[in-house]
Amino acid sequence: MRISAEEIHTMRARSALDTLGPEHPDALTALRELAHVLLPIPGRGEEAVELFQHVARTRWTRLGDRHEDTLRASVELADALHATGQLSLAETAWRDTFRAQAETLGRDHPDVLRSATRLAAVLEDLGRAPEAEPLVRDVLERRIRQLGHDHPDVLSSTNAHAASLIKCGRHQEAERTLRALVPRLVDRYGPDHEKTVAARSNLGAVLVRLDRHSEAEEQIRAVVRSTDATLGPDHETTLTARNNLAAVLHAQERYDDAVPILRAILAGRAALHGDDHPITVATRDNLANVLIDAGHHAEATELLDRCVRDYRRLHGPGHPRLRAAEERLDWLRSP
Repeated sequence: MRISAEEIHTMRARSALDTLGPEHPDALTALRELAHVLLPIPGRGEEAVELFQHVARTRWTRLGDRHEDTLRASVELADALHATGQLSLAETAWRDTFRAQAETLGRDHPDVLRSATRLAAVLEDLGRAPEAEPLVRDVLERRIRQLGHDHPDVLSSTNAHAASLIKCGRHQEAERTLRALVPRLVDRYGPDHEKTVAARSNLGAVLVRLDRHSEAEEQIRAVVRSTDATLGPDHETTLTARNNLAAVLHAQERYDDAVPILRAILAGRAALHGDDHPITVATRDNLANVLIDAGHHAEATELLDRCVRDYRRLHGPGHPRLRAAEERLDWLRSP
């Protein structure tokens, strides 16, 4: 019988703990490796976080908070907290890591720029895009100064900044950036490369927000074809592309086309990330919104009731996403 990676790394970690003790560097390495294996397994994320926490605490205690091994452990813990949907804790962890790295390595170091980008991603997931945008812009500007306008990291950062502008509602700025960026990416990488697809996806999204729906649908359907062909239907990038397609169909009041797409996305994200992950919850919320507009109020009520509970758990009282879901739920339940 074939032994799984989870079983192999569990045995290695237990052996290292029994032989060397929980603070030995080799035992910590075995625990880190086990945590990386557990993190993407549905239902095992919390266990992975606990392992990363143990490694980070031990590194900090034995090596100090500025040692390179401590900083690496801090990055892994912050990533795991974000991946498991513990957004408030992830924000704190990324802020602490970003500050420590910046003081140790300097603001222009690649590791510091990556941490700034990840902190911004957490802030966006918390619904605080205006706080995230200056971080993303600063990363882009620093990379341009270091690398020039045509470096792959600069092209990726340009797309990331355009996405941040979209989340802030600065749609005209985002469109101008993306209209210039997409042809450069096509020339450099081809139309189906992941970097090109990501930028075209953002262009489609901003065209939706600018109410240019036929242009948006054309862009997004091309993205779906590319991701289906290169990544497969169950990849998160493909699910995101299909979610954008559902959004443009919703905007065109083509509810019967949008609903089955969102149902499939919800099932795919639940399988990929778990039922309670923020991205799964957001998809459930999106489906509820389309069902309301389609007149399917009973099912929308059931979905929104769960969203309210999930948003309260994820964000706490008073969060904008929670308030919006509560208001829609109250409206659905009103006589």
